[in-house]
Amino acid sequence: MLVTLCTIRQLPQAFALADSFVQYAADKPASVLIGLTDATANLPSGFVSPYTLLPVEELLPADQLTALSATYTPTEFAAACKPLFIAEAFRRYPETDSILYADPNIQFLAALAPIWEQLSVANVLLTPFITRNPQDTYWPDEKFFQNVGLYTSDFLAFRRSPETDRLLAWWDDRVRQRAYINFCEGMCLDQLWLMHVPVFFREVVIVRNPGWHVALWNLSERSLRKAGTSWLVDGPTGQDQPLQFINFKGLFNADEGLFPLQNRLKLPALLDIVSLLATYRQALNARDFPDVSGVNPAYGLKPEPLVLRGWKQATVKSLRAVTRYIDQVYLPFR
Repeated sequence: MLVTLCTIRQLPQAFALADSFVQYAADKPASVLIGLTDATANLPSGFVSPYTLLPVEELLPADQLTALSATYTPTEFAAACKPLFIAEAFRRYPETDSILYADPNIQFLAALAPIWEQLSVANVLLTPFITRNPQDTYWPDEKFFQNVGLYTSDFLAFRRSPETDRLLAWWDDRVRQRAYINFCEGMCLDQLWLMHVPVFFREVVIVRNPGWHVALWNLSERSLRKAGTSWLVDGPTGQDQPLQFINFKGLFNADEGLFPLQNRLKLPALLDIVSLLATYRQALNARDFPDVSGVNPAYGLKPEPLVLRGWKQATVKSLRAVTRYIDQVYLPFR
């Protein structure tokens, strides 16, 4: 089973993700549950979902929705609800033994049998952001991943078990009130908590296969090439691996995600990624629905941080440098 979370304007991405899951699910039941972290009242007139929608309004009472919404941005709000939706999927579908969680930016590009095989001997599968230390001075470096988490929560896989129930209950307890981004306080969404999972819980597998979870943050350590109608990936932990799935966060929209100001990659020069992006756009266009993109999220009332570039970014850096200098200099006063 696939579970994803999205707002109304992310529905085309969620549908494209679900389409790719159904295409490659093979012998496993290809059921999909889309958790809607938005208000159903804001769905466009005439909208019909091709997949099962579960609104957050069915999981949380109105007073909790109001409180969480006032506390978080839309991104943080979704992170605060993620364990809740995954646990609810296990509860509502008792015949389901395995659940894949994927953010709507993801696309599956190969048969899912290797994922099911790994999950047969694990309670949870984690994918690390990077699998080797960068050999340059570009950003982000490995130090930054200590701020955002060692493992990405954009893709997770769970097997039904008492240990998984315990993990989801612990995770839900931690993130419901502490899914905000504040690096000074050691907080970053739902995923920073995942650093504890291999220590706190049993049968946790960290998947280092370079074909799993190809993304903006690890493209510098991996190379892609077309092989017929498929894609192969080389990386520090393996060669000639099928491209299992790719995350387009930060690739399709440069302002999305935690690395909008990365300077390690020049994306227009990566012709393989340009080709994959073109295919992804076609998948999104096939699932586009009028009036969806203009719907502002109903929950998560704090604004998302602005991404500053060019002279605006340079000005902010200069002002911060001045502030740091003033903070360090003794200024006598009467």
